[in-house]
Order: sequence, then C-alpha cells, then structure tokens
Amino acid sequence: MDTDTDPRMPRESGNSGNDSSLYDYELPADRIRLVPPGKREESRLLVVDRCRESPLREVRAADLSGCLKPGDLLVLNDSRVIPARVFGTAPSGRRVEILFLSEEAVPVVRFLGQGIGSATTVLLPGGSRLTGIRYDEGKGQFEGVYEGPDSLSAYLAEQGEMPLPPYIRKRRDYRPDDRHRYQTVYSRHSGSVAAPTAGLHLTEEVIGRLRQKGVRVAFVTLHVGIGTFRPLGSGSLDSHSMHLEHYQVPEETVRAIGEVKSGGGRIMAVGTTVVRTLESWIRRSPGQAASGWTDLFIRPGFSFQVVDGLLTNFHQPRSTLLVLVDSFLGGTGRWRSIYQSALDLGFMFLSYGDALLILPGNSVDQEVMGGRSDG
Repeated sequence: MDTDTDPRMPRESGNSGNDSSLYDYELPADRIRLVPPGKREESRLLVVDRCRESPLREVRAADLSGCLKPGDLLVLNDSRVIPARVFGTAPSGRRVEILFLSEEAVPVVRFLGQGIGSATTVLLPGGSRLTGIRYDEGKGQFEGVYEGPDSLSAYLAEQGEMPLPPYIRKRRDYRPDDRHRYQTVYSRHSGSVAAPTAGLHLTEEVIGRLRQKGVRVAFVTLHVGIGTFRPLGSGSLDSHSMHLEHYQVPEETVRAIGEVKSGGGRIMAVGTTVVRTLESWIRRSPGQAASGWTDLFIRPGFSFQVVDGLLTNFHQPRSTLLVLVDSFLGGTGRWRSIYQSALDLGFMFLSYGDALLILPGNSVDQEVMGGRSDG
C-alpha cells in the first residue's frame, strides 16, 4: 500500500457560492433530533435527483435497496468513534472535562479541555491521570502525559463517554445507549472524535438486502477530526481552512471502484467523509491503494471524479458539509429549497436526524416509493 506523504490538498473552487452567508438558514430547535429513533432503519430519507429539479420523494432507510440498482457500489466509512470524553478533577477540586483527540499517548496525548485553568495535573476516574499539562496555543489544544494502569485506548474503552455534539450535550444527559447508537454497525478502525453520521441509518439487514439486490459494498476509512464541523466564518469561503484528517482506501475498494465504473455502475457515497476520501484519493493515487492526509474543502466549481450519488444527513447552517452538498447539487443554491421542503415535511436534522439521498438520475424504484410525491 502506498502512503501519501504530502499532507496538503490543493483547493478547487468556482466563482459561485463563495460567500459564507449563502449557507445560513434558520433551523428551529424542535427540528434537531436529540435522541436516535427507536430503530436505525426507521429514519426517513428525502430522495432528490442530483442533476435536475424533480418531485421530492420519501422512503425509509429500511427501503434503501429500492433506490439503488444492481451493479451500483455503496461505499461506507468504517472509522470507529473513540469514547473520548471523560471528566476528571483538578488539584483545586474543580471538575474538568477532557476530550481526547486520539488514543495515541506517546510521547504526549492531545486533548481539548474545559475547566483546566492553570492546572498541570488532572486526576481521572479509575486511578489514571494527566500530568505536565500545557496549552498549545498554535493548535488550540492541550497536551500532557497520560499515566495509568492501562493503555489510553483500554482506559477510554472502560471509562470514556461518546463525544456527542455540543448541541446534544447541552440539552440532555448522556445515555448509556449513546455508546451503541452514536456508532455505525460496521465501524472497525478506531480513530474518530465524531461519528460519520450518514451511516447511523444503516443496519446489517439493510446492507444485506442491498447485497441481495446486486449492490456491491466497499469500505474506506476517514477518521473524523474536530475541524470537520467547525462553522464557517464571515466573508469568503477562501478564508476557511480545513483541519487535516487521515484516510485510507484499501486495494479491494480500489478494485471495486474500477470494476463498477467500467461496468456502467454508480458510486454511491454514504456520507461527506466518503466523498472527501474518494475525491482526495483519485487526485493523488488513482488506481492504487493509498493512505494519507486530506484537508480538501469541496466548494462550488469542484469537479467530482468518483462519486455519483450521496446519502447524507441534514447539516448545520454555515457548515463546510452544507457547502459540499451544494457543490454536489451543482452549486446553484438548490439545497435551500430542498432543506426548506425537508423542514416543511417534518424531517429531523443533524447527527441523530433523518437524511437526504441524492441520486445520480431519475432511477428511483416507484414500487418502493409507493407513488408518494411531495413538491
């Protein structure tokens, strides 16, 4: 496997949609789902055509197989979320919140912290501690030495909480089932500090029905970092910098993409992380397995070379994820009418919310749709 040692990606942009204010919209608080639905596959999918205006249609995630064709390739991000949040105690007795940014603790561990102040030592539950804590202003992060009877990864597996988004944590208590529900059923490689949430709607049964229909399934890995959900600032999109995130595209996925493309099938990405992974990979290592770092910011004018269709959640206002969705729809601002329709139809937004399915063409199975058409 080749390893890409160049950590930077050149940006691609166009002239339209370059003002961050174009990606603002009003999201009512009651349209943000704070707890997951009873079953993953109960989530609603709003189905749209990527290339043209068309009636909006709705299915459940359980019926995703009716929207895809035999010969299509569904690509999933198999990164696993670290239970990275713990609460410790400073020497003063003050409660301290720690969000570990990785499970790597040699020579130091990096983390975000609240309530640390001038503390250089934090006691952690279970007999572990952080020592030599200092703030790295350049990175906006703390670093320190982890000490404990177990490795950091083993410690977090036992003591850590899932790093739920702040808008959830501020409005409800942590629930034991968040450990399971804020994780895809196919996650394998630990390293993310936020879930690739488009995959939360899928179950082994849903994936099994896709395979039975003749839809192929492949995996990539992109470890979601803290910068992915950093909001856009004011002014031009040019001023926004993405944080680096590590990705991996294995040989079997490279082979599957080539076979499906040559056979006339379509590449369907589950989540913006898959889009960024594949579009980074094709520009650096086409035709071969690779791993590397990406800070790719997909904006209007971007030329998509791999991905044909996209399953993605409804995103925060002024987010890079929303800019990606606009770009995938042609950069015309069409996302706004789609999002407004989703709000009007009662769809739920953000991590535990419903999803948008953008299909390459007018190929939705009408029997599965049941003839329902909105808009």
